[in-house]
Order: sequence, then C-alpha cells, then structure tokens
Amino acid sequence: MSGISESTSIFYDQTKPRSRFDDMHLPQRPAAGFSAYPLSDKEGDGSATAYANLRPVHGRARWNWSSDRILLIMLTLLAIFTKVYRIGRRDSVSWDESHFYKNFSQKYLRHLFHHDVHPPLAKMLIAFSNYLADSNGTYTFDGGDYPAYVNYTFMRVFNAAFGIALTPMAFLTCRQLRMPTHFAAMAALFVTLDNAICVMSRFILLDAPLLCFTALSLTMLSYFYRQRASPFSPEWFRYLLLTGVALGLVSSSKWVGFFAVALVGLYTIHELYEMFCNVRMPARDYAMHWAVRVVALLMTPLLIYMTCFAVHFLMLNRYDNSANFMPMGFQVRLRGNPLSRQPFDVQTGAKVRLYSQASGVGYLHSHSHKYPSGSQRQQITGYGFADQNNFWNIERRRVAGTFKSADDVPLHDAPIDGPIGNGDVISLHHNSTDSYLYSEDTFKAPVSSQYYEVSAVSSERAEARLANSLWVVDIVSPEKRMNDGRIHPLGTPVRLRNLASNCILVATGERLDKDWGWGQAEVGCDGSDDVSLGSSRHLWTIERNSNKNLAAVDLGKYMSTSFLKNFAVLNRQMWLTNNALIPDHDKHNVLESDPWSWPFMVYPMRMVGWDDSSIKYLEIGNPFLWWGSATVCLLFPLQLFYWLVCWQRKCMNWRTTSFREYIDGAMILWGGWALHYLPFFAMGRVTYIHHYLPALYFGILFLAYQIYNVSAWYLSERSLRRVLLTCCVTVLFGFWWFSPLTYGWNKPITDLKGMQWAVSWPVYEDKFEL
Repeated sequence: MSGISESTSIFYDQTKPRSRFDDMHLPQRPAAGFSAYPLSDKEGDGSATAYANLRPVHGRARWNWSSDRILLIMLTLLAIFTKVYRIGRRDSVSWDESHFYKNFSQKYLRHLFHHDVHPPLAKMLIAFSNYLADSNGTYTFDGGDYPAYVNYTFMRVFNAAFGIALTPMAFLTCRQLRMPTHFAAMAALFVTLDNAICVMSRFILLDAPLLCFTALSLTMLSYFYRQRASPFSPEWFRYLLLTGVALGLVSSSKWVGFFAVALVGLYTIHELYEMFCNVRMPARDYAMHWAVRVVALLMTPLLIYMTCFAVHFLMLNRYDNSANFMPMGFQVRLRGNPLSRQPFDVQTGAKVRLYSQASGVGYLHSHSHKYPSGSQRQQITGYGFADQNNFWNIERRRVAGTFKSADDVPLHDAPIDGPIGNGDVISLHHNSTDSYLYSEDTFKAPVSSQYYEVSAVSSERAEARLANSLWVVDIVSPEKRMNDGRIHPLGTPVRLRNLASNCILVATGERLDKDWGWGQAEVGCDGSDDVSLGSSRHLWTIERNSNKNLAAVDLGKYMSTSFLKNFAVLNRQMWLTNNALIPDHDKHNVLESDPWSWPFMVYPMRMVGWDDSSIKYLEIGNPFLWWGSATVCLLFPLQLFYWLVCWQRKCMNWRTTSFREYIDGAMILWGGWALHYLPFFAMGRVTYIHHYLPALYFGILFLAYQIYNVSAWYLSERSLRRVLLTCCVTVLFGFWWFSPLTYGWNKPITDLKGMQWAVSWPVYEDKFEL
C-alpha cells in the first residue's frame, strides 16, 4: 500500500506568496518522517508519537504488517462469527425473503421474466446462491416454513458474506484516512457490532450486497485519495479504475447506490476545481485528468450497469404477464408468449384489446359503474391486468377518403367489411356491456379538467348513433415490415381522433378516486391543437387481435427490437413503479418509518411475527452507535461554522497539513452520510428503517474518526488508550445486550427484560399495531 510522497499535493502553486488562509488550510511539503497523526502546537509532545505505526519514512507510508494483518484477521473472524452464528435457526420465511427468493431467485432459475423497482445485480447474486444451493427453481411460496429440500441456510450464509466484508473494508478505509491501527480497528469493530447491520446481513435480502458495494466504493475512493500526490502512476490508475468498478456494482444493486456515485462525483469536482486553480499545471495534464476520470468514473460504471441489464435480459427469456409494459418487439421474442401468433390484419368484427403506450396505464377498459359527476355515464379507464372488460369489437364505418365531415358517416349503416387502414372511421363496441366508446366536449374529465370526458353509451341509446361514437384512425410510426397503410397487432401504434369533438383519446396520467374509480387510470380526450405526434399518452396498440375467420401468423418476424430501447423502457418503468410506492397516510403501517426518525432509532422494526412461540427478530441497531453517530453527524456543520468564525477572527491555530488531512477525511465520511440520508426527505415513496443502513455505515466510520481526532487534539497517549478501551467495551455491551433480538428470541417477549430503552420501541407492544 502506497502512502504519501515527498509532495502531498500537486494542486497548489506553492511558489507564490501565501496568504493567512493558505497558511491555515493548504498543505505544505512535509519533511521526511512527518506523522499523519495530528500534532499539538508543541512539536514532539506525547500525543505526537501515539500509534506511530503509520508514519512516512523516506516519502513512503509504512504498513506495519505485524499489527495490521493480525488485527485484520481477528476482526474478520469476529465478523464471520457474528454474521453466521445460528443463521439457520429460523426455518421459516423471514421478512422479505418471500419477495426476494420467490420473485427474484426462483424466476431467474426458471428464466421467467419479472419486473421490480431495483436493478438486477443483487437479485442475480441471490439467484446465483440459489443455483449453488442446488435448487431447481420449482419451489414457490407466500410464507410458512421452508421445505427440507430448500437449502436456505447456505443462501443466508452466502448473503452474510457481503456483510462480513464490511469489517475489513472499514478497517482499510480508516487506515487510508490516516487513522492509526488501533483506532481503525475500533471503527471496524463498530461496524461489526451494530445489531441492525448484523441482522439484515443474516437473511436473503438485498441490503447486504448493497452495503458491501457501498463500502467498497468508499474504500476504493480512500485508496485513490491517498494516491493524489502521484497522478498517472500505476497505483493511481488502479484505484481510480477500481473506484469506477465499485460504483458500477453499487448502482447496479439498488438505485440508492447512485448516492455513492454522487459522493465520488462531488469529490472529483472538488479535485478538478483545485487543479483548475493551479495556473502552473499544463493544460495537457489537466485535460488528461478529465479524460481518465470520464472513462473510469462515468463510462466504466455505465458499462457495468448496462451489462447487468444485458445479462438480465439474456437470462429471463420466458414470458410472464409482468412483461406487458415492455416493447412489443421484446415481448414476442420471449418463449411462451401468447402474442406472437395472431392474425396479421385487423378487420371489421375482430375482437381486440388496446394497450396504452404510456407506462402504468394498461388496457382500455370499461365496466358497468358510472361516473359520479359529469355525464354520469359508464366509466372508461385504463386497467393494468388481463380482464374480459378489456375487449372491444372493432367496426369500420367509413373508408379513408370517402367522407368530408361527421354528417357523411351515419352510424346506423352496416359496418364495412375488410381490413382497417390509416384514416378509416371506426367504432369500438364494448363486448361485456354492449356499449360504444363515446366522447363529447360538453363534459370535462373527472380528474384532469383540461381534457374532455370519455365514456361508454349503451347501443340501445340514441347517443350511440351520433358521430361522438366514431373515431378516426391515425397510424403513427409503424414497424418497417408493417408499414403498408393498414393497422396490425403489436406493430402499428395508432391515435384515435373523435370525429365529432376532434379530440384524441389520451391516457391523462392521473388516477381515479379509489371510492368510485378503484384507483384505475383516467382516460380522457385531448382537444388541444399542440398534441405531439409521438406522445406515448396518445398512442394505443392493438395487443390482441382475435378473428376466427383469419389464420394466425408469426408476428415476431415483423417486429424489431434493440437492447438500448429495452434498457430505456425498463429503467423508466422502474422509476414509475418506485414513485408509485407511496405511503397510505390514512393509516399507519407498523413497518414503515419516516427519515426524521432514523438517526436516533425512534422506530425499530419487527421483521417477523411476534407470537410467544415464534422466533422473533427486531431490526434494532446498537443504540450507542446510532445515537453517537447521529450526534457527531448533526454537530459537524456547527463545528465547521465554529472554525469559520475562528478563522474570520484570526484566532485559529492549526498545523496546516494536519488540518487538511483531517478535513478531507471528515468531508468524505460526513458527505457520504449526508448524501445517503438527506435525499430521503425529498422522496414521496414509502420508507423503512433499513433504508438508513448505507448512511449509518458512513456515520459509524465518522463517529470513530471524530473520536480519534478530537481525542488526539486534547489528550495524552495514555488517555487515548483509555478512550479506545472505553468505546470498544461500551459498543460491545450494547451489541451483547440486544443480541437476543438479533439472533432470535423464541420465548415470550415478556421474559426478555430491559429492552425498552425508548417508549416508541415495539419490543413488548406496538402502539401502532392495527
């Protein structure tokens, strides 16, 4: 491991006169033998020699293998014990194991397409563990006990390995941030002995891989930071590229990983800005810094992210209904799909099902229920599931070019036989309710007042014979092999323009009221003049075409697809699905919690049932770590403000290098905590306490970092040892005290005394339980 060289920074012109600000904040060239340990004002006092096993000698940092390697091994062994101890004790499906095992792992092994809000890497890792456990992918469940042939223990141990890796990475990160061996070991011990991280690493969940790759990103960033004085050296290139690889892995596991990308991005911007301010740096070198960072920190993560989706598509080659939002060209290539064999032409009398190209809308749907206001006619909605109420009979009323106005198209005439083409006038007859699709400009849509209402009128009513039931077909961007002026299933998106109101059938993007519209998608009619030709909300595709008089053909050979299109559509749907996970404010969910409650662990979460005979697990952290890390993270901005005031009043007395070393490490760790925590306040989706775990990892390391540095500024070597011992013993006690809820309590919870440290904790009773 390389350390700092003779010059700690190339980003400052140290030949120019230095201001007082420079003297306080910018690093000078250290002499050989400089200690990275913050010195007091007096050189050579007791604190300057404490834990000097990381000390530059002749320009290179010395790794004390005799202590570092031994501690690293011991800490890793401790992590293995804490993560796998009694890991197979509960033989029942726990927390989200049903979701991640059944919906992800099993379907990967069966090659069955599925959709979820998360990128695929962590899910594929769970599937890989299932494959290694000799599973055939046939076990499906909604809960209950695992059968004997499911090796759930192996899968849990596989997942726990990611949690185990946090410990050595925490140690190595802190060493790179210039913490001495014993305090770096203390930080790693903190990570190992947090109950929440431990319990979430012991089940088949996505949290452990996410935490592991988050920690890996921080570790690689810290190694790269340590090489900043040796740009373009082999080690510099290595850790820069590995940082990009780690960012690709974490962002491919959960979108929370993009917060790690933001951390590295902000660090990179700061670094490039400092170089920009160095007028002595050659422009060619500065351009090279930009180029290698673009390749390593942008292109490499993006390549890994896209590769994970490519593998995802390659593995999931069998059809499932959850694929209905994907492009039709993708769907018809899935094995077992019901769409590829249909009649090629859509003719009068065909029974069709129209699918909106707007995400989250589904099929054009009607039912016997009425609008509570407006025309109070039969509702027209978008419905996302297969249903008989999604089918319509399509009837051609006039051929394109044979009419000039609505008066030329009487609805009482018999439908015109033959294939339907661009510009033809049609009517859509709803089979289940014997009614016609209808719109008029008299009434506004129930939710989106800028659109007209769309309804269904009975075929027996006089309105059914008006031009308001007629629609002109406009074909938009058909498949090349289907571009013959006719509409065909799957490959010819159409716009339907009402002949009387001159408005276009549109999925508004809103939802109807749950009380009378069951939360289904609103469908209206857009009478504006600036409708975009390619707007997905105005486009409808005939997804099913049934006609007993026509033979079915293989439509797959007419359809095209591309990876980039499939990739973009899936990621957009992930975004929409994620945003749809909103909490129900009408009632409290005992599992949910708001971000404000996380740092001080106001609402720990029950992971399983709480009856007396079951094995009970509580996602509760080590209170000393959660409360301590929250305190130092929240106080750090005040600490910076205090220093700013001191600097302004010219009463700050720091050794410049020690200040820069400290502030760089503090900003990386505190910035990681802030970026992984604060964005949740802006999210509207439902949140749980385990969403705080990546921020907690940064917070725990920052807690250890602050303990070390603040103690080193004011205490002697002997006092430092006492602080170290006290912190380790305190955290160990907290972990041991709550370990029954981490490793499972199988007796009545009332037999477990002293666990209610806060009135809001759901240990003995949940005040919000319904």
